[in-house]
Amino acid sequence: MDRHAQSRALTLAIVMIVFLALYIFTVFERAFLLIGLHDPIAQTMGVVLLLFPLLGVYVIYAEIRFAVCANRLIARLSHEGGLPTDDLPLSPSGRADRDAAAQRVGALSGVVEQAGERATWQDLLRLGLMQDAAGHRSDGRRTIVRAIRAERRSPQPGAAQRG
Repeated sequence: MDRHAQSRALTLAIVMIVFLALYIFTVFERAFLLIGLHDPIAQTMGVVLLLFPLLGVYVIYAEIRFAVCANRLIARLSHEGGLPTDDLPLSPSGRADRDAAAQRVGALSGVVEQAGERATWQDLLRLGLMQDAAGHRSDGRRTIVRAIRAERRSPQPGAAQRG
C-alpha cells in the first residue's frame, strides 16, 4: 500500500472514530435519561443501551490494535525482504492474482504445519498474507493473529539474556 493510500485509510479511520464518539455520547446521554426514569422497563432499556456502545468501543479498539500490530510486523518483514506477495502477478485492479496466491498457500502451509507450535512469526505472517491475497480473508486474519502472538512470545533482538 503506497503512502497516499495509507494516508487516505488513516483519514477515513479517524472520521469513523469521530462519528463513533458522537454516537457513543448520544447513546450514553439517552441511556442515562432512561435510567433516571422511575419505570423499570425504561431503566432496563437504559442499562442495555449502555452495553452497546461499550461493545462498539471494544470492537474498534480490537480492530485498531490488530491493524497496528499487523502493520508493525509487515514493516519488519518488508525490511527483512521477506514479503511473500511482492512478486505476485497483479490483476488490472492492482490486487494480487488470487489463483497465483492460492498456489503458494499450499507450500507456505506445509512450512507452518511442519514447524507446528515452533512456527516463527515470519512464517505465520507470510502464510497469513498469502491467504489474504488468495481471497481467504478470515483464514488469513486468524493466521496473522497467530503471527502476532508468536512474535510476542519470541525473544526480542538485542534483549539481554539472563542466566
